[in-house]
Amino acid sequence: MILTIGMIMKNEEKNLPLCLEGIKPILEAIPSELIIVDTGSTDNSVEIAKKYTDDVRYFEWCNDFSAARNVSLEGAKGEWYMFLDADEIFTDTSGIINFFKSGEYKKYNSATYVVRNYNDYEKTGYADFVAPRLTKILPHTKFEKSIHEGLNTYAFPLKNLDNAICDHFGYVLTDETAKNKCRRNLPLILNEHEKSPDDSMIYMQLVEAYKGIDEDEALRYCDEGIELNNRVPHYSAHMIYLHKAELLAKKKKYEEAISAIEDRENFKKRPDVDSIVGMDIDFYYTKAFIFVNMEKTAEAISAFREYSAFYKDFCLKGKYHTVDTMLGGIKYANPDSLANAMIAAVKCCIKENKMNSALDFLSSVPIKEKLSDSPYMALYIKTLIAVCRGLDNYSQIKRVYSSLSDDIKYIFCGYIGSYMSEHGADFAKEVLKLHISPDIDKALSIYINCEEKDLSENELVNSLKEIKALMERNEEVRALAKFAAENIKKKIDNKLRAPATDELSELAKIVKGNIRNLISSGNIAEAKLYLSQLKALCPMDNEIAVLENMIENSLH
Repeated sequence: MILTIGMIMKNEEKNLPLCLEGIKPILEAIPSELIIVDTGSTDNSVEIAKKYTDDVRYFEWCNDFSAARNVSLEGAKGEWYMFLDADEIFTDTSGIINFFKSGEYKKYNSATYVVRNYNDYEKTGYADFVAPRLTKILPHTKFEKSIHEGLNTYAFPLKNLDNAICDHFGYVLTDETAKNKCRRNLPLILNEHEKSPDDSMIYMQLVEAYKGIDEDEALRYCDEGIELNNRVPHYSAHMIYLHKAELLAKKKKYEEAISAIEDRENFKKRPDVDSIVGMDIDFYYTKAFIFVNMEKTAEAISAFREYSAFYKDFCLKGKYHTVDTMLGGIKYANPDSLANAMIAAVKCCIKENKMNSALDFLSSVPIKEKLSDSPYMALYIKTLIAVCRGLDNYSQIKRVYSSLSDDIKYIFCGYIGSYMSEHGADFAKEVLKLHISPDIDKALSIYINCEEKDLSENELVNSLKEIKALMERNEEVRALAKFAAENIKKKIDNKLRAPATDELSELAKIVKGNIRNLISSGNIAEAKLYLSQLKALCPMDNEIAVLENMIENSLH
């Protein structure tokens, strides 16, 4: 048998079916077995587990995760062992299956897959953890440590498996639930610390536990952990430095936070420490936003540029599969973080009047991944238009528009209208030159014509009708057309309120004709609006009563 899959569980009836269905392709594709250890479930977890395996074992909980997991290793028949948790759901197992079916596993001692820790159930943000979960089974293989346990025979050569991703929602917690989890874990971690006071990994875990319940104590352990790493460097130091910077930034001690990041840079320069680590991406992101909070925009731009470049190498080219990425989730190596960072970078560039740099940052926004995020796309479009105005070059608007979904195009057109309200026909002319779409061109042309020419009231009404027909025909341009329509209505209102008494009679005649046309076409609401304006203009006009009767009759 090639593989033994082991897991422990307690009261996981909600997650267990999805978890076990996720690993079913592995169990079916390669010679393997599944061993599940129950630590005291009182729900239907055991019954569910028995539908997927005949090997369900029982363990009396004793505050020791390794002891529980080691039960699944006892008598394991596989050459290799893989473990997971019951709330981890595989979305892709092809990398694991290919690793074993191809025989490639014979070249390695261990392997990793990606656990994607989501921030929420909508999957809008996540931290990828390169999980060291597969290893050869040797006679002395076992789990160690009562919490944050790991396999003692995990060793190089190591294979980072592609196309092996597991979704995890275990960190989607309320503030109180998160605190309770920290309080639960802390005694176990302190016990491990007492047994191994010079273990840097335990310092990192103490910082993470205290971070949720006592930030001052977390900072104390940061300093102790850093002091230990200055004597005996360990890759967990990177995470400790990052926690320190984040804690100080949260307390608005920005200068100290930047100092912590600089201290870590100096730590990396040591000859016995790796000069490039995957966690660099989190440091660049954190540093950039600290500078934003300090209103040091030039420094922030530089940090955002470092983040963007590292993101391309780390996420798009898969360049940095380093040991530190197996400590926990790399928080800012995802499209959501990139999108937020790039908009923040653009705002800094606008403040510094570096519009070309702003456009470069905008080009790095992962548009495809953000198309369904309407609030973000609204912010992106607004920012894009501001940058184009600063450059006096609007060509990017057409390029972006063509990539948008229909509902986002509606938002896009709304912002074009919003900018027209601020900058008038000159901006509309620049957009018209792009020829984005025939209907957008039509709406812009009508608006420009009404703005630049002294049209008669009748011409304005006809323009209004054209705009309304456009709104009914094309949902995408409705927001832009609505802006143009409101502008035309204001011009009509201004003409109706014109004080020239010698033109009053002729103007009233035109208005009455328009009211009749509106009644005939069924536009009663518009007819009522114009009638109210006629009453204000000529309150003694004999035809007012006649028109009121026509409106009343049209409603029956």
